[in-house]
Amino acid sequence: MKTFTLDEANALVPQLEELLREMIGLRDSLMTMGASLQPMLLRAGGNGGSKAGSEYVLTMQRFNACLSVFQDLGCELKDLDDGLVDFPAYREGQLIYLCWKRGEERIEWWHTAEAGFAGRQPL
Repeated sequence: MKTFTLDEANALVPQLEELLREMIGLRDSLMTMGASLQPMLLRAGGNGGSKAGSEYVLTMQRFNACLSVFQDLGCELKDLDDGLVDFPAYREGQLIYLCWKRGEERIEWWHTAEAGFAGRQPL
């Protein structure tokens, strides 16, 4: 598991803001497309697909690629709606999580694994 210093985690905040904005837009598109695809899929049978179906698949692939970025970076997306991201770190020799929420300019909170978001404490 990758761990972060506060500076390393804060350096990712602008990138994560953009990534979360994109993911929320993709998720909203998937929800809209999914609702409109259902009747079409029922009528299509074995007809081989549609442009709308292909767009849905491409959007889903892009959403999954965004999720992979979090994994590649080593941080954990906890809640897409709230834009909640945790960064494993050490504080006084104990494994903790630096905690950031979309809209916050920098990371100013931390919590233990057991406490979660409800147990956030100021740095």
